[in-house]
Amino acid sequence: MKIKSRGLLVEPSRPTVIKGRTIAVFGATGGLGAALVAELIRRGAAVVAVTRRPGATLLDSPLAAQVAIDLESPESIEKGVAALPGLDAAVFVTGIDVRKPLADHSEDEISRLLRINLEGPILATRRLIDRVRDGGVIAHVGGFADGRLALPYYTADVASRAGLAAFSEALTRELRLEGRDIVVSYLCPEPAETDAERPYLDLWRSMGTSVAAPSMVARFIADSLETRPGLRMMGGASRLIAWINALSPGAADVVALNRMGRQLREAFGRPAGHSSAGD
Repeated sequence: MKIKSRGLLVEPSRPTVIKGRTIAVFGATGGLGAALVAELIRRGAAVVAVTRRPGATLLDSPLAAQVAIDLESPESIEKGVAALPGLDAAVFVTGIDVRKPLADHSEDEISRLLRINLEGPILATRRLIDRVRDGGVIAHVGGFADGRLALPYYTADVASRAGLAAFSEALTRELRLEGRDIVVSYLCPEPAETDAERPYLDLWRSMGTSVAAPSMVARFIADSLETRPGLRMMGGASRLIAWINALSPGAADVVALNRMGRQLREAFGRPAGHSSAGD
């Protein structure tokens, strides 16, 4: 049976089974990465932990292997991906956030954010295509619903995630045309109770966004590796706002984003009377 997606008729992806599969987790030592490693091992996967530094401390888990790859270094990406075994899936639980007015971003902050959130994952995915077997999936865990929910005070961050979401969609189509059965997914979980996100959890709750335990997000990601969606969002509110925003950004402003924007300005905006150098 064929299904319609954004006006196109496509063959539905075949479900996979994690048990017995070899899966690489990029960002394995982070709060979400560690939870995902544990969940995949619980489901019977052979997990290859990809970390930024050699010998990084990991969970006391029966890993298949550990490989060091720095997403800021093209040389590290090329060498590290070449050291990976054949894979059934790879998932990127990586990325950084910069939450403040664009005028207050430094050039170094913008460059580093784009390297880690966009350029590095693209370069690594380019190499992974030859390491992931047909029937597999390469998943990028991002944010901002479908990647295009343009929240203020996250301008450069949104740009990087939107680029990654569009890249994933475009590459899936390209691989299909090339006769490859690999899905490149973009996944958006709810904000998780990790050390990095904990200072902002009250803000998310005040905006009506659900907050999830890392184990819940790990299950969401693992389930997505099973079903190989092109795009998947966690939480009904995120899906609804993304749908409204896709139809009409103005309507999304009225329904939710104006209110959320005011709360984000209070949290991350400039104090009254503040101006940047050169204003």
